[in-house]
Amino acid sequence: MIRKLLLVSMFFFCTTGALANAMEPNELIKKTTEQLLSEFTANRSAYEADLNSLYQMVNRIAIPHFDFDRMTKIVLGRHYSDATEDQRQQFTEEFKTLLVRTYSQALFQYSDEKINYVPAVPFRDGMMVLEEIEVGAAVPVRLEYYLTKNDSGWKVYDVRIDGISLVTTFRNSYNTIISRKGLPVLIADLQKKNSMLADQGTSKNP
Repeated sequence: MIRKLLLVSMFFFCTTGALANAMEPNELIKKTTEQLLSEFTANRSAYEADLNSLYQMVNRIAIPHFDFDRMTKIVLGRHYSDATEDQRQQFTEEFKTLLVRTYSQALFQYSDEKINYVPAVPFRDGMMVLEEIEVGAAVPVRLEYYLTKNDSGWKVYDVRIDGISLVTTFRNSYNTIISRKGLPVLIADLQKKNSMLADQGTSKNP
C-alpha cells in the first residue's frame, strides 16, 4: 500500500519554487503533474540506465514542495516530543531520502493513465486537492493532496489514495518499531535501507 501511495503521489513532484509560489493549490497540482510526466517520459531510458539520475531529479525538484517538518511530527506521533532535536533532524533527512530513492522507481509503473482534476476545497488550516486517475474499466483511483500555506508557498503534508493516508501508514509502521526498539534503531534501519538503495542506483551505471 505504501508503494502504491508513493506511485501516485509522485505525479505531483515536478515544479520550480517560483512557479509554486505563484499558483493556487489546484493549478499547482495540475501543472506539476503534467510537467513531471512530460519530464519522466522524455528521459525514461536515461533513468532506466541510471537510477541515481532519477533520484537526483526527484530530490532537486520535489522536496522543496513538501512540509517535512509537519510530516515528521505526524509520523513520529507521540514519540516526537521525546526525541532530541538531533534525532528529529536525522529522522527527517533519512525519511526524505527513503521516499526519493525507493519510490522514484514507482514512476516506471506509469502507463499513460488519464487524470481528471477536481477543484480544491478548504480543509482544516489549508486546502485539499483531488485527482481521479482512470484505470481502465475499474473505479477511478481517488488521490487527495492536503496542503497548507507558509511564507514560501503551498506545501503538501499528506497524500491519501482511496482514503488511505501516506503519513498515517508510515506512522503505524514506524511507531511499532520505536515502541519496541527505540527511535535510534529506526533511524539506523532507515540509514541502512538508504545505503542499499544508493548501491542499487550505482550498480545500474555503465
